[in-house]
Amino acid sequence: MLLVKHFSSKFAKEFGKPLPRFSEETLQVLKSYDWPGNVRELENIIQRLIIMTEGDTIGIPDLPSLMRFSALRRVSPNRTLAEVEAEHIRSVLATVDGNKTHAAKILGITRKTLRDKLKKR
Repeated sequence: MLLVKHFSSKFAKEFGKPLPRFSEETLQVLKSYDWPGNVRELENIIQRLIIMTEGDTIGIPDLPSLMRFSALRRVSPNRTLAEVEAEHIRSVLATVDGNKTHAAKILGITRKTLRDKLKKR
């Protein structure tokens, strides 16, 4: 996380942008990602996020798609199917910035079914 802070500060200053805040979920994804490209990959991603993000907070939808999907949490065998399903629904909703119609299409269910599943949580 020190490198995330360092690169964020460096690129915000370099591009004349305010220092962004990272959502907790985004920080979790960054922590759990395998980083096959090591520090250079992290530096490039932070640079891209600083350049491309318009708001003051960097969220999961701002991350590269490969990172969003490859950084899924490891599922504990002690969790119920309902817990796993709820987490997957939250993850899909995060990747489509809360768009329920798009999320339902990705999940292969109707919007009404998605709405019903969200009410149960």
